[in-house]
Amino acid sequence: MHRLLLLALLLVACVPHIRSTPGLKSSVTITRDQHGIPHIRAQNDLDVFFAQGYAHAQDRLWQMELARRTAAGRLAEILGRSALEQDKFLRTWGFYRAAQAQLPYLSEFSRQALEAYAAGVNAFIAESNLPWEFAIVGAKPEPWTPADSLGWGKVIAYELANTWQDEVVNARLVERIGLDGLNELLPPYPSDAPTILQPEDYPARQQGGFPALPGLSAETRGALERVVSLADSLSGLGFDAAQGSNNWVISGSRTTTGKPFLANDPHLRFQNPALWYLIDLRGPSYNSLGASIPGIPGVVLGRNDFVAWGATNAKPDTMDLFILEVQEGGYITPGHWVPLTRRSEVIKVKGEAEVQLEVRESEYGPLISDLGNLGSLARDGQAVAVAWTGLDPADTTLDAWLGINRARSGAEFREALRRFVVPMQNFVYADVAGEIGYIAPGRVPRRDWDGRLPASAAKGQRWKGFIPLEELPQVVNPKEGFIVSANNRILPPGGPDLSTYVTEVYRAARIRELILAQPKLSLEDMAAIQGDTTSLVAREIRPLLLALEPKSTAARRLQDTVKAWDLRAELDSTGATAFAFFWREVSRMLDDETGLSSPNAPLIFVRALKTNGRWCDDQRTPVQETCSDFLAQALEKGAAELERRLGPDPRQWQWGRIHKARFNAVLGAVPLVGGWFNREISTPGSFQTVNVASYNPDTFIQTSGPSLRTIFDLNNLNQSRAIYPLGQSGNLWDGHYASFLEPWRDNQTVLLSTRPQDWGTTHTLVLRP
Repeated sequence: MHRLLLLALLLVACVPHIRSTPGLKSSVTITRDQHGIPHIRAQNDLDVFFAQGYAHAQDRLWQMELARRTAAGRLAEILGRSALEQDKFLRTWGFYRAAQAQLPYLSEFSRQALEAYAAGVNAFIAESNLPWEFAIVGAKPEPWTPADSLGWGKVIAYELANTWQDEVVNARLVERIGLDGLNELLPPYPSDAPTILQPEDYPARQQGGFPALPGLSAETRGALERVVSLADSLSGLGFDAAQGSNNWVISGSRTTTGKPFLANDPHLRFQNPALWYLIDLRGPSYNSLGASIPGIPGVVLGRNDFVAWGATNAKPDTMDLFILEVQEGGYITPGHWVPLTRRSEVIKVKGEAEVQLEVRESEYGPLISDLGNLGSLARDGQAVAVAWTGLDPADTTLDAWLGINRARSGAEFREALRRFVVPMQNFVYADVAGEIGYIAPGRVPRRDWDGRLPASAAKGQRWKGFIPLEELPQVVNPKEGFIVSANNRILPPGGPDLSTYVTEVYRAARIRELILAQPKLSLEDMAAIQGDTTSLVAREIRPLLLALEPKSTAARRLQDTVKAWDLRAELDSTGATAFAFFWREVSRMLDDETGLSSPNAPLIFVRALKTNGRWCDDQRTPVQETCSDFLAQALEKGAAELERRLGPDPRQWQWGRIHKARFNAVLGAVPLVGGWFNREISTPGSFQTVNVASYNPDTFIQTSGPSLRTIFDLNNLNQSRAIYPLGQSGNLWDGHYASFLEPWRDNQTVLLSTRPQDWGTTHTLVLRP
């Protein structure tokens, strides 16, 4: 009887489910494999996007609802007053307005893809089988629109392009340590550190100048600092210095198969559900497989039948703050008075009265300093506007993404990226013919000042066009036979660099070290590099630590544990824990002069310690300390705190006891049920290891890291692999809600194949017109 019942259940599972969904041109199949990855097969290319929208909504509709409300500044409608400040921030920037203005600039294919995708999402919404989060907040989803997809893309681009906060911090630093101090704190990139392009790949350019601070008033600077604090507190929008990414591509001359390999792992702030969603899309002329983003059509990071690609954040300076001298409703430029425009935003708040928000705008962009003016707009005096390429209506980035999805060669891949605007990325690619390459597309402003500090509208400073694609960094089949990108400097020494990453050297150095360690690499070698947890920071600092003479027994135990350490931050490592507590104190080196700690950007500290630099001296004490004094104090303080938390027995200092990745859902704090959504897991890795696992130095909780890992084999694309934390489904009771979490932690992957024989147990849904 039990066997008959099991057989019946298996038969039911194998029979395709059929649903009538108006909006399709022909029937489409959505076959989910054993991992919950949908394989979509359609007879019309636009039906592919319809089915993608439907599948995304099936698994991630609540996440998509939060995404579009974030972009539109409408979270307070369902979450109440706690989301009001975030809504004000987003309404002021105007992401959703920019998305609406963007539509006419897109190609006909992109607009049709957006419409088809939205129709698929709405087909699922019409079935009223909603995730239970909607019931918790008492809301129902409105119909999805193309602007919802584009608006969410703006939010993602903002987080990756976010440099405006740097200008506020730099302005404060100039006040505290002077312009010379800022230049010493952020010096030129080390000449011996790895760059993405090599000298033979790209000619050197001349370095630009650095301006004097254009005169922020104390009141304006205070308003901006309040806006920075606000931005940092917002869900998914705060600046995270620990974010970064790795990618590399190896030519066939250096692989065991004779064809290229490509690896990518973007490092982002953790989300629950995850940002990514694996999907296989195939129509008559459109095919793409890899990581998509729920809410947006197409594949972002992946491959088609001809080309594989990966991306890391280039983070050029595409945001600028402009100081405006406001008078009588306008502002001063050389020889002109320019009126400000105003718009009124009405923000609905759940359970409360509507809130009116007045937004002032200039030709440079919205006046974000108004957000920090404690509820009243400064009618006269200074104000600060923000300019960002992502707010330009002529943003054709979606054309570029869908274009690379359809590229049939490396040349077509590069040409598709001509339409890329924001956020500028370090793309590596490989095609089945064996070509490998790198290109950094995006709209980068030309300016005659160094964008690290605010500019002045009154002095006539403004952007002077954009750098054309032909002048942006790129290389095809480099002499080295491989390309490594890990948020390190892009261009060889000798001129300015596009990227604002100035302290990222260690991940790139370690990846290059591992690639050069053997003449040819296998797919297994590629995976091992992605999972590498060796700390080059510890390799540099350990001799200085071991040269100290401990004053306490606790300090001696910490020193001995680090001495015996293999420099790998694995779950059972006690040396990783000991070094982390020591580094926790080292990373406070700048607290007295700048008020800033930056444990995830160690180059500044390593340089100071090796040169007995000025930053080791604690300005708060009358005694002048050397770097040896500073290190000795760090050792004693770190050891005392380590034993206070974990006890005196080094055998209890395993890294996995304190170093954990936490994935909290938006509703994770709801009484009684909220905790069901959240996940936590012990993780290997540390800051600046290839398997990066940056953490809060006080709690040791990892908040960002590899949001996705992909490895592509251009000899056999169906041997390609991927993984990301959590799982395909955002629905709590689904078996795929967190099925990827442990494999991700253990650096395991799942197969990305278009062949049904590789899918395991499947479930098929047929959508009919």
